[in-house]
Amino acid sequence: MDKGKNTVIIEEIIEKYSGKMETPEVFSRFKGPCGDEMEFYLRFKDGTISGIKYHTSGCGWTSACGAIVCFYADGRNIEEALFISPGLISKTLGGLPPDHEHCPILACSSFYSALGKWMVCEKNGK
Repeated sequence: MDKGKNTVIIEEIIEKYSGKMETPEVFSRFKGPCGDEMEFYLRFKDGTISGIKYHTSGCGWTSACGAIVCFYADGRNIEEALFISPGLISKTLGGLPPDHEHCPILACSSFYSALGKWMVCEKNGK
């Protein structure tokens, strides 16, 4: 697949998943070392991620990383979602510039925080 086609696909994924969710079951926010913030909003049905959105105050690379997390997590159960990693995100994007290599870590940290909150709520009976 050529770079132009990849860019179009990433833009479509960003459009689909970017934005705040009105009534999430869990929400998380992380601030990266560069000052960018990443938020994730999730809903679940029968242990599966049934709704996911992200919002960021960051750059285009941060936004792309959040969108890729959503793309891989949407419709997955917790066990499958835990395989999403900064390395997977970076590989999916074809690598990142050196000054943006922290962006997939920010996205995964915020996403894992939301998953952890949901897991604790489920264990404790909400």
